[in-house]
Amino acid sequence: MNPFSLFAIICTLMVVITLAALIWPLLRGRSQAGDIRRARYALHDTILAELDEDLRYGRLSESDHAIARIEAESRLINEVGHASSTLNERSARGLVIGLLLILPLAAGGLYFKLGTPTALDLSTRQRPNVGPNEIAAMVKKLEARMVLEPNDQKGWLMLARSYRSQARYTEAISAYEKAWPAIEKDAGEIARFAGVLAIEQKSFKGKPTDLLVKSLSVNASEPDALMLAGSAAVERGDKAAAKEWWNKLLILLEVGSEDEQWLKEEIRLLDKPRDAVK
Repeated sequence: MNPFSLFAIICTLMVVITLAALIWPLLRGRSQAGDIRRARYALHDTILAELDEDLRYGRLSESDHAIARIEAESRLINEVGHASSTLNERSARGLVIGLLLILPLAAGGLYFKLGTPTALDLSTRQRPNVGPNEIAAMVKKLEARMVLEPNDQKGWLMLARSYRSQARYTEAISAYEKAWPAIEKDAGEIARFAGVLAIEQKSFKGKPTDLLVKSLSVNASEPDALMLAGSAAVERGDKAAAKEWWNKLLILLEVGSEDEQWLKEEIRLLDKPRDAVK
């Protein structure tokens, strides 16, 4: 378990425990307040019944009876009226919601203040130094898994990428073929499959070119496909087509970047006579 996961679990437990400790008295207090309100409503009903009885037996005039009822209603409203009870419920609800928001934010703020906030950013995490031996071991594990799960297309794609990174192109081609259903709509992976085939057969003729056409039909702005399509055109001796593909790629590159400068140089060299290129 990584440190951030452990931190998240601890924070969650702390929030749950703290909220339970704070909310339980609130809920219990609201229950007690409800009992008090019910008792006062019962007392109010008793008072009204007595006033009605006094009026019936002539102990109160109608005007005095009306005034007494108004006073009783006013007293009830002041003690446990609708406005007061609504305010209390809203206050309790607001406090609970406030706690739900404030505690996690406070925990997160504390982490960012005292902890290691860069650990939250995947792009800033340092990857362990993985050497050739470690990579080979991981590939062997993946190969063993694929023996047991031959229908796992995403597993074959992972293996194809691993083989490609190890320059094991023949095996990469086989893995890409088994992963085809998982990449047939992925312009980038189709283009990389074409590149592996072209390297293995030392030419873009045939299937590599077909795959590049497929890749560009899925995404006409796929950088790898545009780069390889230009290379395939150079191989055919079609400099105009090569310049067209690479100029499309040039638009996608960051202005002033090394990739842009390199590609501009490659395009410039296309206009030079072959014996003038050194």
